[in-house]
Amino acid sequence: MLLTAMIFLFFVTNLMIAASTAYDAHYRAYDALRIAAIDQTKLVLESIQVESAETN
Repeated sequence: MLLTAMIFLFFVTNLMIAASTAYDAHYRAYDALRIAAIDQTKLVLESIQVESAETN
């Protein structure tokens, strides 16, 4: 019985580690996309500001 419980615990632990690793990978990917979008927005706003300063 103890051996069965230990094997079950081993599989459940590996499943939880795999799930948390997958979640972390997705979170990092989405975070990188968010940062890239913010950087692009800053570039667009800066270019609009430069263009409006040149026309004035």
